[in-house]
Amino acid sequence: MGVIQRQGLKYTVLNFIGLAIGTVSTLSVYSRAEVVETYGLVQYLLSLCVLSFPLLSLSAHAVGVRFFPHFQHLPRGREVFLGLVVLMPIVGWLVWSLLAALWWPWLQGRMGLSDTLMWLAFPLTLFYSLSLTLTYYASNRQRIVVPSLLFEVALKLALPLLMIALWQGWLSQQAVLTLLVGHFAAVSLALFFYLRRLGERLTWPRWSEWPASLRNSMLSYGAFGIASGLALLLATKADTFWVGSLTDMRRTGVYAIALNIAVAMDIPLKGLLTVSIPIMSQHLAEDNQPALRALYRSVSVHLLAAGLFLFGCIAVAADDLYRIMPNSTEVSEGKQVLFLLCTAKLIETAMSLNGPMVYYSQYYRYSLVSLAVLAASNAAFSLWLIPLLGIAGAALAALLTALAYQAIGAVLVWLKFGLQPFSGRTLQLLSLAAAAIALAWGIPDVGHPLVNIAVRAGVFSIVFGGLMLWLGVSPEMTDTARAFAQRIGLLKLRRGKPARGAKGR
Repeated sequence: MGVIQRQGLKYTVLNFIGLAIGTVSTLSVYSRAEVVETYGLVQYLLSLCVLSFPLLSLSAHAVGVRFFPHFQHLPRGREVFLGLVVLMPIVGWLVWSLLAALWWPWLQGRMGLSDTLMWLAFPLTLFYSLSLTLTYYASNRQRIVVPSLLFEVALKLALPLLMIALWQGWLSQQAVLTLLVGHFAAVSLALFFYLRRLGERLTWPRWSEWPASLRNSMLSYGAFGIASGLALLLATKADTFWVGSLTDMRRTGVYAIALNIAVAMDIPLKGLLTVSIPIMSQHLAEDNQPALRALYRSVSVHLLAAGLFLFGCIAVAADDLYRIMPNSTEVSEGKQVLFLLCTAKLIETAMSLNGPMVYYSQYYRYSLVSLAVLAASNAAFSLWLIPLLGIAGAALAALLTALAYQAIGAVLVWLKFGLQPFSGRTLQLLSLAAAAIALAWGIPDVGHPLVNIAVRAGVFSIVFGGLMLWLGVSPEMTDTARAFAQRIGLLKLRRGKPARGAKGR
């Protein structure tokens, strides 16, 4: 757990900085009446990038993680493998762009976007696919901090600046979207040079040099990755797309603001999973069951603890967060959405290792049918609930789909590996979080939203975190806290020592 803890901790700290930037942007920029509609349009286009990624990349991200261990011992293995991983999204984008051009009138009618906006979507999807593929590939070297800084945090900085420029009248909507494309192009280039600095080199692959069994496995897994990746995203990440398609861009902006707050719960999930999955893939390839079991149990507890911590902080602060937004009357419609999305993300966080364990194992085909069913279910829930309940219907559809997906994943892991994420520590964590939330909610309103947020979230954090460490619910977290406290004490002790030669002066 040394590498996982170090990179996971750095990733978490970095993304909490990104969260702070995103929170300030959401509260002071995105909720303004002048930018809500354009912000909704940006989020709609980004949701298209997310949903099209498995198709456009030809599942390069999954192939890049799954088969990286197999290329370690081949001549020029890593060089040609990186070449393949970079080539896949380029080829996939060319194929699907050609098909999109043939169906252009139908696509434009379905999406309701102008010719200019539709054309901007083409380069945006290419550079998004390249940058995300390279971000996944960097995790093979157990490096997630710099890629996260480039791919995620940089966008949190760029997007509010673009929205401020729009709000002030310095940029038009089209200029904002053009600069967004330029942002992802720059990220792709920066990630490529970062990998070169890590010692990775790129050579165009020669398919015939690889063993036939390896080529067949990669083709089979790549095809599976396209189907399952698309199904997974349609099942779990299509809510913004459905809101934009079934309502309007202003409501999409309100929904995206709630989602912006809820994604804070993804920070520990992304950090631990990004580092854990390559190690888990190695254990699966080596059939190292003891190491796999230890990794699964440890990561599951850490994810639940982190998820409950963030869920509690958001829950006790939600009312006041919406009170301080500039356009609070309009955007407060998303408050119910926020609670539903946070509940869905808590379920995903608590059981999130199940899906990758099946996906990167020899049983990966089992997940395809369940994902297809869930994708269809999510579409059905959205088409039914959004016209009925509006944006709250989209959040409810996301919650129902997340619950079904994680339940199916847990059953598969139990049947195939004999593992499940729950234990006595699960009940302890849930009880501690419920008690801490109840205590924080009971604190009277002092009259100022910022003070309320600081006091209530602070009380929840101290009570939940303190009880969790005191009871030793997570031994690894307790050991880390104890080591940190000892280190601080050691530093104080050193500062208190007299300098050499000072004695007797």
